[in-house]
Amino acid sequence: MAEDHTLRLASVALGTPVSDPQPLGGSTRSLVLRCRTPSGPVVVKRYPDGSSAAFAREVAGLAALDHTPELLAVDRVHGLIVMSDLGTGPTLADLLLGGDREAAWAGALEWVGALADTLGRSRGATFEVDLAADEPSAAARTGARMLLDDVLGVPADAALDAELDLIATLDHRDPASDVVSPTDTCPDNALRTADGWRFVDLEGATVHHAAYDAAYAAMPFSTCWCVFDPPPGFTDQLLDRFTTTLGTHLPDLVREPGWTRSVDLASAAWILAMTGWLLFGADEDRPRVGPPGVPSPSYRQLLTSRWRWGAVRVRSTVPVVAGLLGAAAAWADDEWGASAAPVGPYRAFAHDE
Repeated sequence: MAEDHTLRLASVALGTPVSDPQPLGGSTRSLVLRCRTPSGPVVVKRYPDGSSAAFAREVAGLAALDHTPELLAVDRVHGLIVMSDLGTGPTLADLLLGGDREAAWAGALEWVGALADTLGRSRGATFEVDLAADEPSAAARTGARMLLDDVLGVPADAALDAELDLIATLDHRDPASDVVSPTDTCPDNALRTADGWRFVDLEGATVHHAAYDAAYAAMPFSTCWCVFDPPPGFTDQLLDRFTTTLGTHLPDLVREPGWTRSVDLASAAWILAMTGWLLFGADEDRPRVGPPGVPSPSYRQLLTSRWRWGAVRVRSTVPVVAGLLGAAAAWADDEWGASAAPVGPYRAFAHDE
């Protein structure tokens, strides 16, 4: 059995018996087990295809970043990781989709502070993964072309190309702005522990401009499924906390007006990239982006909400992109109608006045 073989490999890697596996779910990309050892519980994660790119990123991210599980052992031949067990505390998604407004708001502020601190502390860390093709701006360019060709049926122009080139400047490697990031910093990948928030599932860990993570505060949650309408002031506070905390490590990076411009560019990049990733599912009217059993927007709702937000948010920085997003939102209202309606508030904030 896969679990038995994984336990044997983990026992060899850790140098102590590993037993009593309890599956923790996740994706088809990996097997994740909570297990026992003589010293206490651990989490074992094995990538069935061996030493894949996702495995390499996760190992590098765990080694480089604070506020993550402790890396206890690695078997690079078999794509296996043993890490500390962070317990069964709530995720940020649990708080946002729960019934306690104060806990959700305070938890989100603590989460974004922990994220910014994690990024700031990563400066100078070693991250030995080939990042040649790891550019969100390339995915953004693809998403823009899909909007032009498949949605609006209009040609590109030089002004749009110039703004896409501007977005791509975020991906020019620069030690002054780049950080090691978990990348997939979605609410369900943040676990609250007795020692604060910890970030898990580092399969996409990378080095990139810190503004890409700041966009997760501004939008909020740039590439995630747990996306609903935030209450007034919520994302402003998240971005302020992120910026202030990151500024304790990288004060020059967060100086204005450059910082807001960078966050706008990163937000535009994520919206266009998500367009490319989700548009076919929206065309098919897939009913949910998130996993079964939890509230989630549909593909159409998620895309349309991002287009509406981006059309307003980024218009002072990339006005042509903002116009493209506004045209896409208007198209969605006409073509998709009620299926592109706003998704509504997070459950924790549903009774805000």
